[in-house]
Amino acid sequence: MKPTAKTAQDGARPRIVILGGGYAGAYCAQALERRLGPAAADILVVDRQNYFIVFPLLVEAGTGSLEPRHAVVSIRSFLRRAGFRLAEVVGLEPGRNEVLLRDPETGEERRLPYDHLVIALGSITKLPSVPGLREHALQMKSMADAVGMRDRAIRMLELADADPDLRRALLHFVIVGANFTGAEVAGELDAFLRTAVKRYRNLSRDDIRITLIDHGDRILAALDPSLSEYARRNMLRRGIDVRLHETVTAIDERTATLGSGQVLAARTVIWAAGIAPPRVIRRLGLPVDERGYLVCDRDLRVRGHPNIWAIGDCAVNNDAHGQAYPATAQHAVREGAHAARNIARVLAGSPALPCNLRSKGSLAALGCRTGVAVVFGIKLSGFPAWWLWRTVYLLKMPGLGRKVRIALDWTLDLFFRRDYVQLGVHGRNGG
Repeated sequence: MKPTAKTAQDGARPRIVILGGGYAGAYCAQALERRLGPAAADILVVDRQNYFIVFPLLVEAGTGSLEPRHAVVSIRSFLRRAGFRLAEVVGLEPGRNEVLLRDPETGEERRLPYDHLVIALGSITKLPSVPGLREHALQMKSMADAVGMRDRAIRMLELADADPDLRRALLHFVIVGANFTGAEVAGELDAFLRTAVKRYRNLSRDDIRITLIDHGDRILAALDPSLSEYARRNMLRRGIDVRLHETVTAIDERTATLGSGQVLAARTVIWAAGIAPPRVIRRLGLPVDERGYLVCDRDLRVRGHPNIWAIGDCAVNNDAHGQAYPATAQHAVREGAHAARNIARVLAGSPALPCNLRSKGSLAALGCRTGVAVVFGIKLSGFPAWWLWRTVYLLKMPGLGRKVRIALDWTLDLFFRRDYVQLGVHGRNGG
């Protein structure tokens, strides 16, 4: 028997709980604020952090063209009326309409009742069973990861300047995964290192090596093939080694072993090869596919649960042709807005509507003021694409103050040299 949606009793306002304060969850809460008046419902966002990261700017924040704190948005300042609770999701009882939360400070577990639940828990880096991957590779999913990559790069420059025998290995950076994140890391890290190396008397630009590895037949596979090829040629021209139809089968402190058997002497491996659903998803007792993602109906409701919705990277939401929407920021934002619209309709007694989204395009920055983009069917490459990339994400930043700060960061970066100094605030393996 399918559970029925819990309704508020005794005149109490229905409670809408949103698990996850990333793009999907935060924009869903903001859309609910606009659609529902203060007396219509209580809205509560739950997350382990009180901010969300503007992921398209993460790499630039790491390499220093952007102040890291300007690429994060406070959830409390982003929302006007919705509440926020700092907690970790550990379980769910759909039959009782309760979610189980853990206090991050005390470890105490508490139950939180809801009338409608929105699951927007995002994704984590996909880490296959490659020996040494978890111990030795860097990731690129958090601000700590981005700053850690910068600290690691500067550390390698310092060590290489003092040790000519290990210079080639110290300054060899291997990036696994040529999707948007991997390609942008390769391009921006190359530009960062080749500028930073000028500060080191014993080093030259030729000492820097970037190797980008992907198992597919082209980089940036989500883009038009002509743009993928432009990006590949641009990287090759800059000296980045692009290896397709290749994998990494083992990683240790000094090397990366490829599927072809070749062993690369490299002290830094950055893993950007795909995403996976958070591990807690499988503990919620909801329907998932073979990969562990939540299975949803066309109206964004979790299959078989009329008052539970799932949006963003953690869920499989299909278009009218049965194709899953990609795990991108633009789709997460729009899924959040549509979920809010449907919840408001259901609370008003109207049926939920299927979610029909059409991609507005894709953009990627490749460093050295170049990029690739396709927007509303128009393809751009080189400087125009890079300029469009910055313009689009500047306009999308919430808040006038943050827009001004980012614009100032980018303007100052055009006229003044960066400080190539470690920040000392990073995750595992960052330094």
